[in-house]
Amino acid sequence: MPRRPAAAPTPEQVAAARGVAKWYLERYHGTADDVGVVTMFADPARVGAFASPLEAIRAGEPGALFRLLVATTMFQRRQDLQIMRVLQGISAEDAAELTDIAGLRRAAQACGCPHATSLAGLIGACDLHKDDAGVGACVAAPEVRCLPKRHAVLLKRYGHFGKVPTGLAHAVIEAGADDLRALKDRCVAEAAGPAGAAEALEGALRRAWRVSDKIAAMFLSMLSNPDLSPGLSPWSDGLDWGRWVVIDSNVDLFLARVGYVGLGTYGARRAFIEALAAEIDLSQLKPGLQSYNPRVLQQALYLFMSVTNRRALDRDCSRVEGACERCPVEVAGLCGLRRC
Repeated sequence: MPRRPAAAPTPEQVAAARGVAKWYLERYHGTADDVGVVTMFADPARVGAFASPLEAIRAGEPGALFRLLVATTMFQRRQDLQIMRVLQGISAEDAAELTDIAGLRRAAQACGCPHATSLAGLIGACDLHKDDAGVGACVAAPEVRCLPKRHAVLLKRYGHFGKVPTGLAHAVIEAGADDLRALKDRCVAEAAGPAGAAEALEGALRRAWRVSDKIAAMFLSMLSNPDLSPGLSPWSDGLDWGRWVVIDSNVDLFLARVGYVGLGTYGARRAFIEALAAEIDLSQLKPGLQSYNPRVLQQALYLFMSVTNRRALDRDCSRVEGACERCPVEVAGLCGLRRC
């Protein structure tokens, strides 16, 4: 059941969410075409050299998990397909540098800039940006040739985005762990139960540059939610994985379309998705799933509302002749690809 009070959704809102969940579970759940889940980050055709073998992710191999974290952090404030093209354009050698947690930490300690040696310095004193020529630059230590300046160019985002890989490395190591698996194990061992472990792990990652509620929830749910990518959740034990729900612009579009009138905070929107999920028995829509799983419902809402992602997917119903005429009325009015 929802973990916090939320305005009760109307029957019409529940019906719309149930229809979208049914659409997603029938077409995309558990397939290689799902977007923003583990299978996508294992596909070189989609994320280039940032892809990790499914076996490595399933086993919780630390290098694969950090590569997944760096790639996940890229997916904010731009369309997914645009970020995929950026990742696809980065060479295997550069991707290896961007995702080597120990190497990033060593380079930061050795570069000669005092601001690069810690997460506090990177966040509080580093003024990384791109100059007029599009090259990584700063005022604080302009003569230093550091990796964040190089990464500002490689990642093709805002100039300060070059701090992301080094910041992630600092966040993990400064939390007292050599890698993500060790960090997770430490949180589980030291916290009082799954809820405390999940809070501690999320808090450690949230300290890093540009890791928001959304990014933390996206990454941690991929590794822990047993129904999101069945068989590919190495962290499902010991963590309260039900807390992680991803609220993005596509989910917000669904909320607007169904007349959500609650607060605009991340927590309030997440609580409303949880309240919707409490009214929808997913196990009836797809046997084998747990009846209550707000992250799976949210994934359905996200993908259904994502016009750009769906247009790129061959299995999408928008490519099937006559599918729009057969679409249930509670779903049809929400679809951005409806042709009639």
